[in-house]
Amino acid sequence: MPEKPAEKAAPSATPRGESLAGSVWSEARALFALLFDFSFKRFLTPRLVRVLYSLSLLAAVLSALAWMASGFTEGVMRGLFTLITGPVAFLLYVLTARVLMEVVLAIFRIAEHIEKLPSSRADTDDPS
Repeated sequence: MPEKPAEKAAPSATPRGESLAGSVWSEARALFALLFDFSFKRFLTPRLVRVLYSLSLLAAVLSALAWMASGFTEGVMRGLFTLITGPVAFLLYVLTARVLMEVVLAIFRIAEHIEKLPSSRADTDDPS
């Protein structure tokens, strides 16, 4: 029976020897470097999308829990209604937030790819 080749281990999120705190600190330093980049050659928003999405998920969880809790203060039927609609509203909000974040990323990726296009295209339009 032939032996299977050794499977490669999946790369970890943080390199060896670097803690989670070190990784967060290096990410924060990179964000601050981009924040004070007055040449505007690199975009800040694609790096912020993860943070914004995390904050929107946290807001969605807190809003859904507050909605469901407030329903029971007004009565049992209202509480049952909010108990059903809270998770549905949460899922719709998360779906909307994810799609909006992906649209923002797509726009920035399009801008980055357009920037990389060769500028010689204008030279080829000249008939002479």
